[in-house]
Amino acid sequence: MNATQCPPDENALILSQLALGPTIGVAYLGVAISSAVYGITCIQTFQYYRSPRGSADTPFLRFIVLILWMLDSTHQALIVQIVYHYLVLNYANASALLRTVWSIPTEIIVNAVIACIVETFFVMRIWKLSRNAFVTGACMLFTLAHLTMNLVFPIRTFFYPVLVEAETKLKSTGSSGLGVAVLADVSISAAMVWYLRKGRTGLRKSDDMIGRLIMLTITTGSFTTMFVIANLVAYLAAPAELYVLFFNFMLGKLYINSLLTSLNSRTYVRGGNEATMQVNSIPLSTFQAEQGQISRSNFTGSTVLGSAEGKTDAKSSYVV
Repeated sequence: MNATQCPPDENALILSQLALGPTIGVAYLGVAISSAVYGITCIQTFQYYRSPRGSADTPFLRFIVLILWMLDSTHQALIVQIVYHYLVLNYANASALLRTVWSIPTEIIVNAVIACIVETFFVMRIWKLSRNAFVTGACMLFTLAHLTMNLVFPIRTFFYPVLVEAETKLKSTGSSGLGVAVLADVSISAAMVWYLRKGRTGLRKSDDMIGRLIMLTITTGSFTTMFVIANLVAYLAAPAELYVLFFNFMLGKLYINSLLTSLNSRTYVRGGNEATMQVNSIPLSTFQAEQGQISRSNFTGSTVLGSAEGKTDAKSSYVV
């Protein structure tokens, strides 16, 4: 029993005024579902490192995947600690449900770092794809704004001992951060789809590959974006409740899995034809290829086979 447990009468009063379902109940459900998503992260990470594609990637990219897995593992431990604190360490201590535990703002900070790394990865793809400094700079600006707002909110939360008070008084900061997150995700996905569409060459195999890339980009990007929008709506509609934690517990994992899905789907994007396309990843730079000419990209240590039908001017900036 916690040493700071409040008297039975006070416990009863707090519980009579506190809705457990929309608060600690949704937080518990968030941890349960995020645990399953964390399992998918582990499977995807294992698949990446044991695949020929992953083995051929640059040490830097392999290190990024490792860092993201470690951050996700840390985040999972933090959200488990949150529920353990409220439901086990402070069992039958209703006053503890009103206080902010240190691991809540900490897990938000970890999520912010994860989102920044993943978004920066995709922004680098946009640069390799477009060589457009304005578009890339705008996407990077949104990414940094997302990181900044996601750091300001949890840091300020440390100064509010009452959890509901923190959620209510920091509503403008939290909603602004989530709004910037939506803007960053939408701009990155839109830019990638736009430049992928511009890269169509008229050759069936090339266009099929680009079509699969566009489908993959839209699928992974839209799922994460919809979750961020749901998080924003939940926060605006019920800032005094903890629906926002339900979504926030899973956001970082969705970002990581969008990156891992793109890396593990490279064979699918090329149609699984290993004999025809001897490549380690999809190229990331604009190139012109004469018949039989080979172009190289330094971003992931990939090699790209050029067009076999004379001179082709194509934008093939696609690492998936």
